[in-house]
Amino acid sequence: MVNLQSPTKTQVGVLAEFISEELSVFVVAENKLDIHPANGGLRLLNYETDMDCLKDGFRLANLMKSKHDLYSTGFSGGKVVARSSNITKVKDKLISVTSKLLEDLNGRMITGCDLNTNINDMEKLFKLTPHVLAAVNSEVDASKATAMGVIGAFEAFQSCYENYELLNGVLVHGCGSVGRTVAIELVNRGIKTFVVDIDIERTNIPGTISLGDTKNWYKKNFDVILPCSISGLINTKNAQSLLGTKAIISAANAPFSNDLIPKKLIKSNVAIIPDPLVNAGAVIADSIEQYAPDAWERTKPEQIYKFVQDQVKKKCFSYLSLIQSGLNSTEILELMKNEKNEIIGKVFSK
Repeated sequence: MVNLQSPTKTQVGVLAEFISEELSVFVVAENKLDIHPANGGLRLLNYETDMDCLKDGFRLANLMKSKHDLYSTGFSGGKVVARSSNITKVKDKLISVTSKLLEDLNGRMITGCDLNTNINDMEKLFKLTPHVLAAVNSEVDASKATAMGVIGAFEAFQSCYENYELLNGVLVHGCGSVGRTVAIELVNRGIKTFVVDIDIERTNIPGTISLGDTKNWYKKNFDVILPCSISGLINTKNAQSLLGTKAIISAANAPFSNDLIPKKLIKSNVAIIPDPLVNAGAVIADSIEQYAPDAWERTKPEQIYKFVQDQVKKKCFSYLSLIQSGLNSTEILELMKNEKNEIIGKVFSK
């Protein structure tokens, strides 16, 4: 188990690592940790090599950096990524190793749930180290917080494009813990909602129209697509079929397989809200838990979800308004990241 020296400049690097034949774990984060601790989930996947695992860690840590900067969460960007060929068997060792890495970093990295880790894992981890933010021992559901942020982004789109009728309906791609809540909320708002998931049973959501597990979802016309499943969902094969879509609002990280696809869609007047603006619900909740612990303890979960929804809606509305004014996405995101705002968790407590 190794802790590595941080580079002198503010950038993403490997802060700590554990490598063995059975399991490898890397803590990847920004090094401006004297100002803010890094925050990002613990992801466990059967990566082909340690290098693949590390590359994904750098990609995800940079995505988290954008998200934290955009919403002034009081955290730096980070991610804990782990590689194993036997995900189920290695869980106890993963929790033990991760707790030691986090303890050695002494609060410089805080983690939570991600792919193949859940709240039960976080509760076990929390018993070994305090450096966990995942609404442990709380009624707040981090997935619901993320979903309500997606709903806030959808409402921002509706407010900015009031003349758009959603006659073709909305597609929620992926009906896991986030997608299911998104679909239910859309139905409750009277939106014609289609759902698709690799697990057909998960598409059994009252009020929705199930497309089962079809891989040809893109051949049907939708007004809005909400990816809630995998990265790279929209690729060179299916993007051409989406040129008539009004908006893509993604709960999934990195929904496009390359950077040229969104540029082409934008030229066809498809409104795209960047995923770090949309799926920030869980990190906003983390900010409240970290920086307003008293408010966190006494506040009902629904109030936290409503705060998340309102904050994401406000941020996405500003983004879309600036897009309509002629600025491009990169310019707008840089402007937003450089805004000097109070830590959002502290704003909640006021």
